[in-house]
Amino acid sequence: MKNLLSMTVILSMLFMTACSPSMKITGSWMNKDMMGKGNYKKVFLFVIASDKGAQQTVENAQAKAAAAEGVTTVKSYEFFGPNFIAQKPSVEQIMAKIRESGCDAVFTSALVDVKSQTRYVPGTTSYSYGYGGGYGYGGYGYGSFGGYYGSAAYIYEPGYYTEDQTYFIESNLYDVKTEEIVWSVQSEAYNPTNVETVARTYSALLFEKLKSEGITAPKK
Repeated sequence: MKNLLSMTVILSMLFMTACSPSMKITGSWMNKDMMGKGNYKKVFLFVIASDKGAQQTVENAQAKAAAAEGVTTVKSYEFFGPNFIAQKPSVEQIMAKIRESGCDAVFTSALVDVKSQTRYVPGTTSYSYGYGGGYGYGGYGYGSFGGYYGSAAYIYEPGYYTEDQTYFIESNLYDVKTEEIVWSVQSEAYNPTNVETVARTYSALLFEKLKSEGITAPKK
């Protein structure tokens, strides 16, 4: 849990590009020593982000995805309020506050790296034909090259360079009682579009995986 506050990267950077989104989980790790010590029923959601609007959107999406899997959650932006994190509390103070929520696990999410790659998109040529006038050779009125060439409109779209961006996101689940990490998952988002799309897709992936691996348990 000591590295919780070290993940101070800006999650809101994830939502600055404008191409087609693609997201996938690339790897996960489970603490075998924590296996069998309880299926978590109430999870504290803690998105590390300087953009509070992005934080709220992601935590709301995570809460909705968790509810769909039968898991109760507490959102940090609601529970901490607007000033708690701004006062730069210690890890001990944060954990003490989280324990007050009655949660048995805390789930953090943060952007850990961004990689950019420039690629060239080739130009394209399309043709638009105009068939005015009467018929001649070949039935189309252009028995010579000049007649053919003059009847075709060439539309050329020049090539261009574009920059693709891949965002690497890490989410960790910690046991509140022991403060030990239980589960970690790494994900990639390729050219994400906006906060709502990424948050919805990412959250659904995460909580489906948490349930499939037997880490969370539905509320009763």
